Amino acid sequence: MYKKFIVLVCLLLALSCHLAFALAPDDIKVDNIKVKSGRDYRVGDGPLKVGTIYYIDRTYTVTEMPKDLEGVMFIMTANDDKSSVGQDFLKFSVDRPVVVWLACDSRGDPDKGGKVPEWLSEAKGWVRYKDMLLKVTDTNMAHFVMYSKDYNKGEIVLGGNLDPPASGQGSMYLVLLKPGKKMAVESLNKLGVKWSELKAK
Repeated sequence: MYKKFIVLVCLLLALSCHLAFALAPDDIKVDNIKVKSGRDYRVGDGPLKVGTIYYIDRTYTVTEMPKDLEGVMFIMTANDDKSSVGQDFLKFSVDRPVVVWLACDSRGDPDKGGKVPEWLSEAKGWVRYKDMLLKVTDTNMAHFVMYSKDYNKGEIVLGGNLDPPASGQGSMYLVLLKPGKKMAVESLNKLGVKWSELKAK
């Protein structure tokens, strides 16, 4: 029994290390970024934080952001794509489950009389966080409003910024990525299976 206890402790230590690494934003691998406009979207050179330039074609920077999103990895989009349409405007692949956070122009927020694209609706699985604001130096907009959705490993498809029935958005959205909760659950399930095998011996 003592040996089993030692093995369990080792498993728990290994799991805690695995989860610590699993939750590191830099561990998410993003591939095959394809944009209908043909512009050169790319993963940011570092994590998103105060002072970061977030577009490939503007010099606007972040001035304040939600604590829960500090240090996340992000895809640099182009503000010149602010009038983009199409259900499959942006595609990219990830190597693990992720939570996609979209920072959307506050001028298109329903509270201000705007409308979001149909693909970004609650019916499509997106959750709106109206109290989570990403503030920026773009004075015409002042801040982004955050939306999130869980995705599995594989290809992720996002629509255009002004895809119907959108209205009010004068700036392109940003794409932020965090490791998904599913990864931690899968790791815990594996630990449970391992412990059951040990007890059975």
